[in-house]
Amino acid sequence: MKLPIDFFNTFVPELIENNIKVEGIGEIDDLPEKTRQAFLNAVEDTKDNTGLILNFAINYGGRTEIVDATKSIVNQVLQGKIKTEDIDEKLFQNNLLTNTLAEKANPDLIIRTSGEQRISNFLLWQSAYSEFYFSPKLWPDYTAEDLEEALAAYSNRDRRFGKIRES
Repeated sequence: MKLPIDFFNTFVPELIENNIKVEGIGEIDDLPEKTRQAFLNAVEDTKDNTGLILNFAINYGGRTEIVDATKSIVNQVLQGKIKTEDIDEKLFQNNLLTNTLAEKANPDLIIRTSGEQRISNFLLWQSAYSEFYFSPKLWPDYTAEDLEEALAAYSNRDRRFGKIRES
Protein backbone atom coordinates (compact mmCIF):
# COMPACT_ATOMS: atom_id res chain seq x y z
CA MET A 1 0.00 0.00 0.00
CA LYS A 2 3.00 2.30 -0.50
CA LEU A 3 1.82 3.52 -3.93
CA PRO A 4 -1.19 5.53 -2.66
CA ILE A 5 0.94 7.10 0.08
CA ASP A 6 3.60 8.12 -2.44
CA PHE A 7 0.96 9.42 -4.86
CA PHE A 8 -0.85 11.58 -2.33
CA ASN A 9 2.33 12.92 -0.76
CA THR A 10 3.84 13.73 -4.17
CA PHE A 11 0.90 15.09 -6.17
CA VAL A 12 -1.31 16.95 -3.67
CA PRO A 13 0.60 20.24 -4.12
CA GLU A 14 0.06 19.95 -7.89
CA LEU A 15 -3.62 19.14 -7.36
CA ILE A 16 -4.00 22.22 -5.17
CA GLU A 17 -2.18 24.36 -7.74
CA ASN A 18 -4.61 23.11 -10.42
CA ASN A 19 -7.71 23.59 -8.22
CA ILE A 20 -8.48 19.84 -8.21
CA LYS A 21 -10.47 18.38 -5.34
CA VAL A 22 -9.79 14.84 -4.03
CA GLU A 23 -12.72 12.66 -3.00
CA GLY A 24 -13.13 8.94 -2.63
CA ILE A 25 -15.42 5.98 -2.21
CA GLY A 26 -14.76 2.71 -0.46
CA GLU A 27 -14.06 1.30 2.95
CA ILE A 28 -11.56 4.01 3.87
CA ASP A 29 -11.63 3.16 7.58
CA ASP A 30 -10.33 -0.34 6.83
CA LEU A 31 -7.17 0.89 5.12
CA PRO A 32 -3.76 0.63 6.80
CA GLU A 33 -3.31 3.69 9.02
CA LYS A 34 -0.60 5.42 6.94
CA THR A 35 -2.56 4.94 3.70
CA ARG A 36 -5.79 6.10 5.31
CA GLN A 37 -4.11 9.19 6.76
CA ALA A 38 -2.42 10.09 3.45
CA PHE A 39 -5.79 9.87 1.69
CA LEU A 40 -7.65 11.85 4.38
CA ASN A 41 -4.92 14.52 4.31
CA ALA A 42 -5.34 14.83 0.52
CA VAL A 43 -9.12 15.19 0.93
CA GLU A 44 -8.68 17.81 3.65
CA ASP A 45 -5.97 19.74 1.79
CA THR A 46 -8.08 19.98 -1.39
CA LYS A 47 -11.57 20.35 0.12
CA ASP A 48 -11.94 24.00 -0.90
CA ASN A 49 -10.89 23.45 -4.52
CA THR A 50 -13.67 24.11 -7.00
CA GLY A 51 -12.31 22.67 -10.25
CA LEU A 52 -12.26 19.05 -11.33
CA ILE A 53 -12.90 16.26 -8.84
CA LEU A 54 -10.41 13.40 -8.72
CA ASN A 55 -12.47 10.57 -7.25
CA PHE A 56 -10.54 7.56 -5.94
CA ALA A 57 -12.09 4.13 -5.46
CA ILE A 58 -9.98 2.83 -2.58
CA ASN A 59 -10.76 -0.50 -0.94
CA TYR A 60 -14.00 -0.36 -2.91
CA GLY A 61 -16.25 -3.22 -4.00
CA GLY A 62 -19.37 -2.89 -6.10
CA ARG A 63 -21.12 -5.82 -4.48
CA THR A 64 -20.52 -4.41 -1.01
CA GLU A 65 -21.82 -1.05 -2.17
CA ILE A 66 -25.05 -2.64 -3.48
CA VAL A 67 -25.55 -4.69 -0.31
CA ASP A 68 -24.96 -1.61 1.88
CA ALA A 69 -27.42 0.46 -0.20
CA THR A 70 -30.01 -2.30 0.15
CA LYS A 71 -29.52 -2.43 3.92
CA SER A 72 -29.91 1.33 4.12
CA ILE A 73 -33.19 1.23 2.18
CA VAL A 74 -34.52 -1.65 4.29
CA ASN A 75 -33.72 0.35 7.44
CA GLN A 76 -35.52 3.39 6.03
CA VAL A 77 -38.61 1.22 5.39
CA LEU A 78 -38.44 -0.33 8.87
CA GLN A 79 -38.15 3.13 10.46
CA GLY A 80 -41.19 4.31 8.50
CA LYS A 81 -39.22 6.95 6.60
CA ILE A 82 -40.23 5.49 3.23
CA LYS A 83 -42.71 2.94 1.90
CA THR A 84 -41.79 0.02 -0.31
CA GLU A 85 -43.68 1.74 -3.14
CA ASP A 86 -41.16 4.58 -2.91
CA ILE A 87 -38.28 2.30 -3.89
CA ASP A 88 -37.14 2.96 -7.43
CA GLU A 89 -33.85 3.32 -9.33
CA LYS A 90 -33.38 6.93 -8.23
CA LEU A 91 -33.84 6.08 -4.54
CA PHE A 92 -31.46 3.14 -4.90
CA GLN A 93 -28.84 5.30 -6.62
CA ASN A 94 -29.21 7.89 -3.87
CA ASN A 95 -28.16 5.23 -1.34
CA LEU A 96 -24.98 4.27 -3.18
CA LEU A 97 -21.53 5.57 -2.25
CA THR A 98 -21.51 7.65 -5.43
CA ASN A 99 -24.75 9.46 -4.49
CA THR A 100 -23.07 12.86 -4.24
CA LEU A 101 -22.08 12.64 -7.89
CA ALA A 102 -25.69 12.19 -9.12
CA GLU A 103 -25.82 11.26 -12.81
CA LYS A 104 -22.09 11.96 -13.16
CA ALA A 105 -21.57 8.76 -11.18
CA ASN A 106 -22.54 6.74 -14.25
CA PRO A 107 -19.42 6.58 -16.41
CA ASP A 108 -19.89 6.90 -20.16
CA LEU A 109 -16.63 5.08 -20.84
CA ILE A 110 -14.63 2.63 -18.76
CA ILE A 111 -11.10 1.99 -19.99
CA ARG A 112 -9.69 -1.33 -18.83
CA THR A 113 -5.93 -1.65 -19.10
CA SER A 114 -3.56 -4.64 -18.97
CA GLY A 115 -5.60 -6.72 -21.42
CA GLU A 116 -8.14 -7.69 -18.78
CA GLN A 117 -11.70 -8.00 -20.09
CA ARG A 118 -13.78 -8.08 -16.95
CA ILE A 119 -15.51 -5.57 -14.71
CA SER A 120 -13.80 -6.76 -11.51
CA ASN A 121 -16.51 -5.67 -9.06
CA PHE A 122 -16.13 -2.01 -10.10
CA LEU A 123 -19.15 0.33 -10.18
CA LEU A 124 -21.54 -2.54 -10.87
CA TRP A 125 -24.73 -0.46 -10.65
CA GLN A 126 -23.28 2.67 -12.22
CA SER A 127 -21.74 0.93 -15.25
CA ALA A 128 -25.00 -0.59 -16.50
CA TYR A 129 -24.89 1.47 -19.71
CA SER A 130 -21.19 2.27 -19.86
CA GLU A 131 -19.14 1.57 -22.94
CA PHE A 132 -15.96 -0.45 -22.38
CA TYR A 133 -12.60 -0.06 -24.06
CA PHE A 134 -9.91 -2.69 -23.52
CA SER A 135 -6.23 -1.89 -23.89
CA PRO A 136 -3.38 -4.40 -23.66
CA LYS A 137 -1.12 -1.78 -22.06
CA LEU A 138 -0.44 -1.76 -18.35
CA TRP A 139 -1.69 1.32 -16.50
CA PRO A 140 1.79 2.74 -15.76
CA ASP A 141 2.59 2.60 -19.51
CA TYR A 142 -0.68 4.21 -20.64
CA THR A 143 -0.08 7.45 -22.57
CA ALA A 144 -2.08 10.45 -23.72
CA GLU A 145 -2.06 8.92 -27.21
CA ASP A 146 -3.62 5.74 -25.81
CA LEU A 147 -6.35 7.83 -24.19
CA GLU A 148 -6.98 9.64 -27.49
CA GLU A 149 -7.31 6.25 -29.22
CA ALA A 150 -9.85 5.08 -26.63
CA LEU A 151 -11.84 8.31 -26.93
CA ALA A 152 -11.84 8.05 -30.74
CA ALA A 153 -13.17 4.48 -30.54
CA TYR A 154 -15.81 5.61 -28.06
CA SER A 155 -16.92 8.52 -30.25
CA ASN A 156 -17.73 6.07 -33.06
CA ARG A 157 -20.08 3.96 -30.95
CA ASP A 158 -23.86 3.94 -31.21
CA ARG A 159 -24.98 4.39 -27.60
CA ARG A 160 -28.47 3.02 -27.07
CA PHE A 161 -28.60 2.75 -23.25
CA GLY A 162 -30.18 -0.71 -23.33
CA LYS A 163 -32.58 0.00 -26.17
CA ILE A 164 -32.59 -1.86 -29.47
CA ARG A 165 -31.35 -0.23 -32.64
CA GLU A 166 -34.08 1.39 -34.68
CA SER A 167 -34.36 -0.07 -38.19
